[in-house]
Amino acid sequence: MKTTKRILAMLLCLLLMLPLWTLTLPAQTAQAAAADAASETNTDLGGRIKSFFSTLTEKIKNAWDQLIRHFEVRREHVQCTKGMNAIHMLKSVEDTIADSFIITTEDGKVIVIDGGHKFETGYFLEYLKAVTGECKPHVDAWFLSHPHDDHVQVFYEVVENRPNALTFDKVLLNYAPVGFYEEVNDDESENNVREYHRLRAQFADKEQILHDGDEFSIGAAKFTVLYTFDPAFKGCNDSSFIARMDLAGTSVLLTGDAGVNAGKKTLEAWGDSGLLDCDYCKMAHHGQDGVDRDFYEAVSPEVCLWPTPSWVWDNRNGNLQTLEVRAWMEELGVQKNYVAMNGSAVIYMKPRIVTTTDVFEAGYPAEQAIDRLAALGYDGIDMGFDYWVYDETSPFLGDGYLDWARSLKARADEKGIVFTHAHAPGEADAGDVIGRSIEAAAALGARYLVVHPIWHDKDGNTINSRLRFISVNAKAIRQWLPKAEECGVILLSENILWGASKDPRVIAELVKAVDSPWFGWCFDVGHAYCSGYQPDILKKCSVVPLSLHIQDNDGSGDGHLIPGDGTIDFDLFLKTLKDIGYAGDCVMEAHHQSLVAPDEERDAILARLLDVSKQLRDNMR
Repeated sequence: MKTTKRILAMLLCLLLMLPLWTLTLPAQTAQAAAADAASETNTDLGGRIKSFFSTLTEKIKNAWDQLIRHFEVRREHVQCTKGMNAIHMLKSVEDTIADSFIITTEDGKVIVIDGGHKFETGYFLEYLKAVTGECKPHVDAWFLSHPHDDHVQVFYEVVENRPNALTFDKVLLNYAPVGFYEEVNDDESENNVREYHRLRAQFADKEQILHDGDEFSIGAAKFTVLYTFDPAFKGCNDSSFIARMDLAGTSVLLTGDAGVNAGKKTLEAWGDSGLLDCDYCKMAHHGQDGVDRDFYEAVSPEVCLWPTPSWVWDNRNGNLQTLEVRAWMEELGVQKNYVAMNGSAVIYMKPRIVTTTDVFEAGYPAEQAIDRLAALGYDGIDMGFDYWVYDETSPFLGDGYLDWARSLKARADEKGIVFTHAHAPGEADAGDVIGRSIEAAAALGARYLVVHPIWHDKDGNTINSRLRFISVNAKAIRQWLPKAEECGVILLSENILWGASKDPRVIAELVKAVDSPWFGWCFDVGHAYCSGYQPDILKKCSVVPLSLHIQDNDGSGDGHLIPGDGTIDFDLFLKTLKDIGYAGDCVMEAHHQSLVAPDEERDAILARLLDVSKQLRDNMR
């Protein structure tokens, strides 16, 4: 019934808009007529009327299509992933050749690769709204791989006819000159390049031309351009760019419609660099006659993204290479294929394996901790600022704390590891040390900062009331949100061991009460277990956590043990994470065994923790 009412309401709005269009367009026509008269140009009244009705018809058609696509996307239950590391591969609405990808990052960036045919614009826009949760989405970067209709027409349609549908900061490309496409008799590409230059005045200040070897970042996503147009290769597909994206510890190869020549040149230039070896690969030219097997062998992907309709997937016309390419990928051991003919899909980045610096004692040299964790193979580090308040000599408490944090980030960059999280000392009302933690986390490059909730009043009495707990903590958290936003750090509360803070559902309610993109929560599975909650309590929480603290214990105390050394049901935990759609990292807070061990035994303990973490990570998605 509600859906019917919405449809009727939208149709009524559509009908009410028609008079406005009717008033607007004749006014524009009158202005044009006046200008024509002034210049003594003959006016074709019949042509103007025809143009008016043609424009009106197009607007009605687009509005109707937008309405249909709105409900289509609603039925698909498209997940909002803004603030998560994910790739959306959009289906073709007519089971045709098309490329359309939307990428979201943990720091709130939105990136588009190509977009599809003009007739897919309505679906693209509605899908983008769902992904971002915004009525007028903002795109931070829009890549155009090469000038074929199925890659660029959505962008052109948005720029020319739907400029109010979204905003964007950059358009990134490297088209060949018009003359190149004239020379090879490629009318489609020639027309699309001319169309781009016709529209360019509207976004010229946002244009970024790509070149081989370029390195740049769009928020948390780092791009390395491996190939751009080479005039020696006479075809539009080989004018596609090839680029690697690194996001949250996952590498993704973007190939456009690159053909054999582009693939060979890229392999010759970068084959020994390791940059072609990627976790995920977007299949070149829809997985048909793109790059050759040698190229895919160098990529050696775990996951393949096929923007491929059904008739290409099964080579229905008998003239494509798809079946052979599918056989290659099977022989190369690809673990998962996402295929656009099966519908739009969301593909998450591989969860990073992160461990806390609390595996070492307070004051243990942070540089050595970075070196050891990187050498063992961890993806990321959770900086425990709570272990850096031991006395006034701590660099965290001194005036140079930001320089100290920046030097640690530089050290981590050098060793190939990143700071992803940090943990503040004290509780949300701890004063300056919270602000200092936010700033230092940003200097480290960490996206998340865990701040313990306030669980007692000023007299030390435990806060057991759910409503009072939420009120006290919401007030305390809100005072830090401006600094968090300024620094680009998301604050996380976590379920702890006392009063109302024991219940993970209450922490989730706190997140809803604060209602800010700069505040979320972290589920500590060990704390929950000690408090009498099994891991599937997450299904009853109103907000999905942005992070985890993974540890084990026997239920009698907060053991912070390696998973499997206690009695928590991790099979249930992993199943629950899948059920709720958790999309964050695998953050280990199993530090106790390493912390109490002699230093010479720590590497062995941390290596075992890493092995267990990999098993958990591989079963999280």
